[in-house]
Amino acid sequence: MSKKQRENIPILILMGIIAIFFLSFVDSEMTLIKKNKDSNSFEDALDKQLSSDALHLKLQEGTTRKATSEEIEAAMGLPGDGTHYQFLVLTEPVETSAEELDEILEGKGILEGQGEAFMEAQSKYGVNALYLISHAQLETGNGRSQLSQGQELEGERYYNFFGIGAFDFEAVEAGTSYAVRAGWNEPEKAILGGADFIKNNYLDKGQNTLYAMRWNPESPGDHLYASDIEWASKIGDIMKGHYRRLDLEGHNFIQDYYAE
Repeated sequence: MSKKQRENIPILILMGIIAIFFLSFVDSEMTLIKKNKDSNSFEDALDKQLSSDALHLKLQEGTTRKATSEEIEAAMGLPGDGTHYQFLVLTEPVETSAEELDEILEGKGILEGQGEAFMEAQSKYGVNALYLISHAQLETGNGRSQLSQGQELEGERYYNFFGIGAFDFEAVEAGTSYAVRAGWNEPEKAILGGADFIKNNYLDKGQNTLYAMRWNPESPGDHLYASDIEWASKIGDIMKGHYRRLDLEGHNFIQDYYAE
């Protein structure tokens, strides 16, 4: 190698570094542009929710009715508090123990004593254990609903703690039917199977927060987990209480769902 070639090596390295930074910048800008192009505005998303066949219900004082457009808009709205737990990424693990979870679950009916199963669900499927507990609490009425107690079929009881397959007006029958097909004949199986279902059908498909599971900003009105318009915020409030009780905080929140 000639002396001149050796002298050019630092310049070539510097040019290579500059090229890498430039390409990275272009890639990030194109990603941002694509996101803004593909994302719905809030107003567009609201219109799609209202015009879709999706069921949007308001639960109030023991009654259930169809939500008004104003109520749907309010429930869909993004509050100023961007750390509300309905926006927490649900694959973020929580640093806790089965014993601490059992303390949270004390007095929670069929869920009591299932701390180890919720920890196993987090470890095996990568789904936040406090979210799973909070979700199960809401769906089962703190472990006391008819569906959560297990429905007997041919000498075996089947459990469903996450309302999976439990359509609103046939919740017990439809939810039990799903539990039978899934083989959830033990509470632990219902917890693990529910976590697996949620991961595969929602979290892995980009609906990785409670808000996204309920409203699906990428495709409003499609593939919504629940019909209760306050479902995400209700579970988020329960989660927030559990985090505070354990003196913990969530870290990864997503709230920038809609284009400007």
